Amino acid sequence: MTKLISHPLERVVNDLATLDDPRAIASTLQWWADAGVDMLVDEEPRIWTGRLESTPQSAMAAPVGLPTTLVDLVAWMATTGEFSSIAPPERRISPFGTPGSPVMILTDTPEASDVDAGTLFSGELGALFDKMLAALRLDRSRIYCASLSPARPLSGRIDEILLPRLAEIARHHIHLAAPKRVWLLGQTTSRALLGMDDVAARGKLHLINHEGHIVESVVSIHPRRLIQSPQRKADVWIDMQRLVEGIET
Repeated sequence: MTKLISHPLERVVNDLATLDDPRAIASTLQWWADAGVDMLVDEEPRIWTGRLESTPQSAMAAPVGLPTTLVDLVAWMATTGEFSSIAPPERRISPFGTPGSPVMILTDTPEASDVDAGTLFSGELGALFDKMLAALRLDRSRIYCASLSPARPLSGRIDEILLPRLAEIARHHIHLAAPKRVWLLGQTTSRALLGMDDVAARGKLHLINHEGHIVESVVSIHPRRLIQSPQRKADVWIDMQRLVEGIET
């Protein structure tokens, strides 16, 4: 497949926009096909209308069986037997922060220390997390933070077979929390929501479709990796600036 850069892509669209004869349209498409262009593709997502368009709500209904309010969803995740293979209810950690905040942060799993602390991002990692928020002029009360998995697996890693279901629940969670932008932390979270590793996903905004609505997302390496590799802080700072760029926090 031959990819078109922005200028030729616009030429194709502009050529077709000036035609109303089906035979002329077919001829134009054939010309571009003969030139090796068989699909209108660009390197970056393009919003042709100049704004994000919401798909009609009926185009993607809420997942069957999931609670339809945020309060009920959080309670369900804390008690449902669906996650019994990960951990019992008493080892699950609920989200924190303020629903409806402009920024929602989605991590992969709670940390080992979070069970005793009763909150996500506790201990040394929590101190770093709070400094990162402060650098953005935010704090825990001005964001909404949840985890892809409500509990930490014994291995510390989410089983691949669970990712599609956890991603479905996460999209519903995003829909109910209604942020303006989502910060996806770490490789597992990026793979679940975007289908790509965090390294490949960094450096640009991505669009997440949640039940017929669109929200922008930013990916960065997980803060726990910053503790191991503090030299990556400059990279994450770029991601953080992209996260809040253009939105009121």
